[in-house]
Amino acid sequence: MLGFIGLGNMGAPMAENLLKKEGRIVVFNRTAAKCEPFVEKGAVAAATVGEVAKQADLIFLSLPGPAQVEAVVRELVANGREGSCIVDTSTVSPKLNREMAELAAGKGITYVDVPVSGGPAGAANGKLSLMIGATEEEYTALGLKPYTDTIGDKYFFMGARGNGNAIKLINNYMAFAAQAINGEALAMADALGISTDAFYDVTTKSSGNNMILGAKMNKIRNEDYKPGFALDLVVKDLELARQLCQDMEIANFSLNTALQWYRIAQAKGAGCEDSSAVIRVIRETEGKH
Repeated sequence: MLGFIGLGNMGAPMAENLLKKEGRIVVFNRTAAKCEPFVEKGAVAAATVGEVAKQADLIFLSLPGPAQVEAVVRELVANGREGSCIVDTSTVSPKLNREMAELAAGKGITYVDVPVSGGPAGAANGKLSLMIGATEEEYTALGLKPYTDTIGDKYFFMGARGNGNAIKLINNYMAFAAQAINGEALAMADALGISTDAFYDVTTKSSGNNMILGAKMNKIRNEDYKPGFALDLVVKDLELARQLCQDMEIANFSLNTALQWYRIAQAKGAGCEDSSAVIRVIRETEGKH
């Protein structure tokens, strides 16, 4: 049987697509009530992580951070059996991925980092990008593609454990640093009396355009900060990216600058809002909005 642990904004739609494919899966979530809609559709709710390990040979994880991943993987390994496989879609540090892979291998269990990108909408539509800490040959031999085809349609094989999360953190750093720059640029436009509409009309059609500028444009225009990707998670990912730089002894000034803006937004109570709330905070800090 297939198992799924972590039924949050990303995990729930992925688990639902896998349930549609399999007809029956075993699920676990720290908040047990989140399992109920899946049980109604034919899933089995486990009372503990260990129960998932005992029932499932292939287990997907979608967890909020490193502490949760380590705790869950340790329990899976303690209760799991040789030949089973853990596919971890969580965004954590490459170092932790490698440690968990080594821990699992000690019991004959395969652990692969497969972080995803595309947001809840991409998860619901099965259109996620998958960044895989394995070679294509190994991934094919493990027989994972028929399952991950259900949740994603863009595959990037990064060769080694941890490299899936390494490229995910690099990508997220680029996106969220660009968003902070977008906020600073909007604050400049505010100070000059250039309207928000005029700002977007020019920048989305000129060399300053970037993917996140257009993606968050309507949220900024409509002041809609309902979370797609929560700002608290941005801080987590940027801190992980900064740790990666420290581990590799790489200087990165813009990452630290962006992180401080998101921390200020967090301190102002925007942690549970969409990541784009940082733009509102930047504009308010500069006195124009």
